[in-house]
Order: sequence, then structure tokens, then C-alpha cells
Amino acid sequence: MSAYMLEEDRSRERQVLRTCVHFKRLCKDNCAIIRGSRYLVQVGIGSPLQNFTVTLDTGSAALWVPSTDCPSSQCPYDRFDSSKSSSFNASTESFGIVYGIGSVNGTYVTDTVNVVGVAVQNKQIGLATSTADILTNPTTLGRSETYIPSPTDNSTQSQEPIGNGILGLGYPKLTVASSQGEPVYNPFVFNLMDKKLIQQPIFSVYMNNADEEGWVGEVIFGGTDNTKYTGEIAYLPVAQIQTSGNPLDSVLGSSNDAYYYWMVYGQGVAIGNSQSSTVSNMTFESATPFIIDTGTTLTYLPDNVAIQVAEGLVGQGNYQLDRQSQVFMATCSAADKGATLQLQMSSSDKVSSIPVTLTVPVSELLIPYDGPTVDTATTCILGIAPLGSSSDMVLIGDSVLRSSYLVFDMGENRIGFAAANSVPGSVNGVGSPFPVVLPTDTLPMLLHSTVALSEDKDTKSYKYRL
Repeated sequence: MSAYMLEEDRSRERQVLRTCVHFKRLCKDNCAIIRGSRYLVQVGIGSPLQNFTVTLDTGSAALWVPSTDCPSSQCPYDRFDSSKSSSFNASTESFGIVYGIGSVNGTYVTDTVNVVGVAVQNKQIGLATSTADILTNPTTLGRSETYIPSPTDNSTQSQEPIGNGILGLGYPKLTVASSQGEPVYNPFVFNLMDKKLIQQPIFSVYMNNADEEGWVGEVIFGGTDNTKYTGEIAYLPVAQIQTSGNPLDSVLGSSNDAYYYWMVYGQGVAIGNSQSSTVSNMTFESATPFIIDTGTTLTYLPDNVAIQVAEGLVGQGNYQLDRQSQVFMATCSAADKGATLQLQMSSSDKVSSIPVTLTVPVSELLIPYDGPTVDTATTCILGIAPLGSSSDMVLIGDSVLRSSYLVFDMGENRIGFAAANSVPGSVNGVGSPFPVVLPTDTLPMLLHSTVALSEDKDTKSYKYRL
């Protein structure tokens, strides 16, 4: 169940599309392999619509959902039935994606895709015919079905949202078709821009505090919400992969095309109030790509950097690497030590004397392992993990990103960062170390509600509740 808001400026055809994002912890107690959480949004596919709750992922570019051709053992939840869609068009073009965890294979098709009441027709999507460790592993996208009461539903039970596919928001060159030598196609959000369906060629993401669950986050296609952040939005150019002389080539490979990932130039990390006398500021020798990935729970650093960061945040002897999950297990009491992680980002491929900084307290980087909260648990998972390869790439996941309000600007090829309200952390020194409690009427209290449509005549906005 979810709720949506569509803001419409009737003097223009372009719109601002606002939808709530569902935050769900996927593994709470004594999990052998911890993968944390997912941020979910709803999309409708076909005519009439078949609805799916999918992971919001800036680290990939494809939209895919399971099809009826996928066996229930691999696709155990709702599956798209092409025979029931009058706008469906089949193809023989196959797709396959290998993620950090799991994989999916299937066929490309075209059909109508609808988000927040706005439809993109003849949209290329993937229909999965097989998956591995994505929909069936309770610590990744899927989970066992459970039910929670709906306060506004007369029925006794309502289904809890389940991650059942992925909505990729990356650049067109990041699509699987591109990597397989097939024609490049536009991901959904780029369709919104090119078809002029949104007021501005941007989308913004607010994740909210990790202690909150339900439809508590927000993504806006075509605008921003200044009630969700504090201070100014600091913009950085998307790091390019363009010429043989580009310093990122050695990490990601050279290409004639500039934009693949939503990533910025990273120049270093620093530990504030370090718990180690040998770890403080780490400046990289050359520009390092920081990939901004809302589809990844943890933040992954090169192995040697990750170890130093872990020691600086929680102290020597207070963490160890779990060999099975390849994550750091740490003592939860480190939350009280006051250490901070700071990402330092440059506006170019050169080290800047005034970098944009994103600072996150260690208390936000600890995930309770053997208890419901950090305060009651003894052992925690650290939100920083080793990449496990020789790559110098840095993958910035939700453990860090939720402290920032994020703006992805497709028109200017830049990413904006501002301190997220209600979440400890700061951008360029602006923010709060403690949660900011907003008035209840500004929060998206839209967990569950009956079908309704209301118009606010003063703001010309429409609220859709499902």
C-alpha cells in the first residue's frame, strides 16, 4: 500500500511527480548474511496496469519485473502477465544483469509504464524469466510474505510491500543493451525528461532516518522539496569517462561516451574524533569515482581504505571482518564515541582546496545485529565494507546517502547534496548531529489509506492515496 502526490501546474504541460519511498529492513535478527534494507517505489505496467513495488536504484539503468514465464521458485511474488496487457509488444532481444548480489535474465519488451499517474508509452523494459538470489533471498530484494494491520483498512490484514524488481535511474549508456552492443535506450527517468513530462530535468531523493520504516521517504521527478533539507544544495559535476587522459579510465575503462554512472570525483575521506591515533585524513593520489548508488545498502571502499576507516570509527580491536558476508562486525557501543566519517568530493578531476563534504556520525553507520536497535544490541554491522577487489572505485550506498538530500540533474549532468532533515549528518558543515523532529503535518504519513482523490485548490495539487 502506498500514497502518491502529483503536483500539476496547469499553466504548463510539464509536471512535478512526487511519490513516497518505502523503507524496509530486510534482515533484523541473527542473519548470516546481512544486506540491510531497500528503498521501494511503486510502478504500474501494461494496460490495464499491473502494479509492482520495485527497488529505487541509481546504480543501474534498467527497469525489470518478473514475468509469468519465470518459475515461482525464482519469482515467488506477483508476475507480469503479458496476455492481460493490450499495449504489450514482444521482442526476441534478451537481457541479463549481474548485480553485486544475484542476477536476472529475461527478454526485453515494450509496454506502458506508469508512475504517479503519468504514463510513458512503448517503454522498453525487461521481463525476467529467471533470477538467482534476488527475489528469493530474504536478505536481498525479496522476503517472505508477512502482513501488518492497516489503520485505515477495514480488512483484517494488508500485504506488506515486497521488493519485486528494480527501477534503474542511471544513464542510458549504463543499460544492459549498451553493454551487449545493442542500441542504447532511455531509462524511465530520461524518458520523462525527453518527452517533457516533468517541469525540470531533475529528480530528487529523500530517504529519511534509518529508524523509520514504511512509506517515509520521497522521490520527486521534476523538482525538489525544500522542507526536506537544510542549507544550500551543493552541486558537483557528474564524473566523465571520456578520453584516454581521464584519470578515471584506469578504474572504469576508457570510452568515447562521457556519462555512465551517477558519480562524482572523490578526493579523500576523513575521520573526525578518530578512535585510532594512526587514522585521520586520507587524501587519494588521483581522482577516484564515488558512485552514488541508492540501490546499495552499505558503502564500499577499497579494502585498505575500508580497514582504516573501520579502525578510525570504532577503534582497534572493536571490529572484525565476517568472512561469509564480507562485512565488518563492530561493537554497538562505538555509537557513543562521537567519531564521524567525512567524504570529500571535488568539482573536477583535480584535488580541490574547498571540497564539498558529506559528514556522517558513526551512530548512523551502525546496523544492529543481535537486537532491535543500536542501543539494545551488542553487535552491529558497520555500514562501511571492503570492496573485495583491486579496484579503487568507491560505491556510496544508503548507509551514507540517507544523511544527504540528493538531486540528480540530467540536464546539467550534476548531482546536488544538502543536509537531509531528520537525519544526523551535514553537508559542507551545515546540518544537525541529532535528528530534527518536523511537525507531523509535514511528514508523509501515508503508510496505509483507502482509495481517495482530493484537490488542494490553493496549491493546485492532487493527492492520490492507494
